[in-house]
Amino acid sequence: MLKINKLYILSVMLLFSLLTVSCGDEGKGGQEDDGSKSTLQKARGEAGEVILVIPPSLWEGQLGDLLREIFTSNVTVLPQDEKLYDLKPVDPSKFNSVFKASQNLMFVATLDNEKPEGKYMKKYFTENSLNQIEKNPDLFSFNQEDVYARGQEVLYLFGRNEEELIKNINSNRSGIKEFFNDKEAERLVASFKKTAQKGIMNYIQDSLNLELIVPVGFDVAQKSEDFIWVRELDSKEEYNIWMVKMPYNDESVFDPDQIKSFRNSLGEKYITDKDLPDLHLTSQDEMDFVIDTINLNNNYALRIKGLWKYSDNSRGGSFVSYLFANEESGDLYYLEGYVDAPGESKREPMRRLKAILGTAKVPESIKD
Repeated sequence: MLKINKLYILSVMLLFSLLTVSCGDEGKGGQEDDGSKSTLQKARGEAGEVILVIPPSLWEGQLGDLLREIFTSNVTVLPQDEKLYDLKPVDPSKFNSVFKASQNLMFVATLDNEKPEGKYMKKYFTENSLNQIEKNPDLFSFNQEDVYARGQEVLYLFGRNEEELIKNINSNRSGIKEFFNDKEAERLVASFKKTAQKGIMNYIQDSLNLELIVPVGFDVAQKSEDFIWVRELDSKEEYNIWMVKMPYNDESVFDPDQIKSFRNSLGEKYITDKDLPDLHLTSQDEMDFVIDTINLNNNYALRIKGLWKYSDNSRGGSFVSYLFANEESGDLYYLEGYVDAPGESKREPMRRLKAILGTAKVPESIKD
């Protein structure tokens, strides 16, 4: 997936010189040194929350409709409807110190807005940047870090007029939609590294020739020569991650039409109850799998999202999994994370599992 700051014609170095947050004592965007950043407050906010600074007239028009469509559509493959983000619009004149501390910020502006709200919005851009936007219709977005707070991500969307900005957003909606998801994943992985369980991680690498960051709280539930199941239990959710290594024979295993039966066969073999041998993990048929081809740490992989259940229909929920091969060693890997959280929101637990699985990679020593 393209990163947001790869979508533009102008170079990154030029863009750094264009944008600014020119209110109060904040410095030039992209120009703070480490010393100035150290004096910033720490960003805060709920995971998945995005503060949107936008003139009310744009929020109430077609541009606002488009932003709601992109950012508040439902997360794919969850057992209940949940918004992709908690999008909270803020009038630029009311953008105060509380909002400035938010970890996810988005500014949306058009140059043709001559109302007081539009003029106020232009205070967040330098004169040079306004001139460049006026001259270049393809220049519509940029992102910065740590503008008002440490650990903060800021996305700017702008255009000469609403029609032009809508066109540019529609042409790049996938990258825009995933921008904050990607940043949330980066934050999660950084926190995982601080509490990584080296013992379990070393066991996974020694047993399966696989690197995976396992944060504190997980314990090994079951294991065998080619299989490991780790689990975290708390009062509301049960997090499960299981991984299997098997021989890689040919590319037919990546056939999307065969994925469900392949997964179900693994679930029946590995995710079972010792006291109830007929009980095993399988798939719900109410919703089709969503299967995407991705680059998983330099490995071709399939990412699969779907709904799971136990064979006795006693429990169910969402899962995300990855299927990839190491052709040099002849190994095929299937990794899955699923959450059991009856009556609870699934968005953030699934985000957490996806971030953990996203750290999976074949050690360099195995590739060489």
